[in-house]
Parts: sequence; C-alpha cells; structure tokens
Amino acid sequence: MRSKYLYNTNLAKGTGFVNETLELLSFVEEEDDKKSFLDRCVTLNLLGKSTEKRTKDIISLVFFNRYWKEGLPQQLQAIRESGLGLEGMKQLFLVYTARANPIFKDFIIQQVANKRNYKISNQDSLTFINDAISIGNAPSWSDSMKKRVSSYLVSSCRDFSLIDSKGKISLFYPEGFVVNYFLHELHFSEIDDNQILNDDTWSILQLSKNETLREIEKISFTGSFIYQYSGELLRISWKYKNMNEFIKNECR
Repeated sequence: MRSKYLYNTNLAKGTGFVNETLELLSFVEEEDDKKSFLDRCVTLNLLGKSTEKRTKDIISLVFFNRYWKEGLPQQLQAIRESGLGLEGMKQLFLVYTARANPIFKDFIIQQVANKRNYKISNQDSLTFINDAISIGNAPSWSDSMKKRVSSYLVSSCRDFSLIDSKGKISLFYPEGFVVNYFLHELHFSEIDDNQILNDDTWSILQLSKNETLREIEKISFTGSFIYQYSGELLRISWKYKNMNEFIKNECR
C-alpha cells in the first residue's frame, strides 16, 4: 500500500551505494527482468551480504528503486563501458538517487544548494527532518529513527561529493556529458523544452538557472543540438531520436 507520506527511510538501506551500483550494473544482462537478475545476485552472493534476505532487500529497495526503469541499467552500463569516469557516474547516480528519495532531493535543494561555502551537520539534517514531520511530509519518527535518517542524509551527501569529510559544502560542478545526458533524458520523457529549464534535476546538480543556460549553450557548440533562448522561452532543435542513439553517438 502506498504511504500517505512523501518521505520514507529507504535511503538508510544504501546511502550513496556507489560502488555497489557500479558492480550491479556490470552484472546486468540485456534479457534480465527483476526476478532473473535478483536470483543470480543471490545465488552468487554478489554483494557479499550475510543473508539472502539482506541481499534481496538492498537490491529491491535501493538498486531497483533507483535504477530499474526501462532500458536504464543498460544505458548506464554502456556509459560506464564507454569510459565515463567515477565522478561523472556519481553525478548520474546522484540524480537518480534524489529522484527515488524525495527526502534526499529536498535536503539537497533546501540545505546544500542554498548554503555554498557553509558546512552541513547532522544537526542541520535533524532540523530538516523535524520540520518535515511538522508539515506532514514524514511520519512521527522516534528520536532514534530521526537521528538515524539525519545521519544517512549527511552520509549520502558525502558519498556523492556534495560535502567533504568535515561537512563543508564542496565546490561541485557537473560534467558536460552529465548535463547533456539529462537534457536528452528529460526531452525524451516528453517534457516541453521550456519546462526542461525549470526541472529539479539542475538544482540537484547544484546549477542555477543561469548556470544551466550557460551549460546548454556550451554543449550546443559541440553539435549535439541547436538551441535558442529569448530570455523567456527555450527552444531546442534535437538531433537524436532516442536515448540509445544519443549514447551511441555521444559516448565515443
């Protein structure tokens, strides 16, 4: 049954889950469905977990929840095999993790993106959670659960290089390919060009509207697309017909 609350504790199952995601992606086969993939992971104890239940839980609640969308594991697999480095892959994973976990997405947008040059602490995270409970975005978690979730929010920010080991917000700027990838992904999800500019994806990647526009202009010089911006309306003439074509041509 679907929860009435926007926020849940799923992030605590894996936090950033970066290395595990890379390993699982390398294990995905073209014909896999959830059951066949999960069965193989359990049989081979791919994640090295102590119990079958733990393996199933972490794959179902973390990997499937974030990445098991039509064609997405294969796309990410192809991007990794093309040579995109760890930081670029982490930036892709960051967006999918935030989309799958609204509590993390909102924490990034409200706490991290708006506090450049500041530190983020567990207390900041705890205050964020208490505010979320007060407005009905989260259930009335116990004090121990609130501390646990607040700790995992900060740990996830660290996993994705949004903050350093001391909690100071890092100088973060997404790679050009990552911006180009999400531009095309949003386009192929049938979002209007002008709506693309206002999507939460750019805030997750720590880009302001003006910074996003500069990235779009910079990418257009590579020939991926042609764009026009009047100051109010964004219009893009797209070159590729689907994500597979984009990846085939841009990951070279």
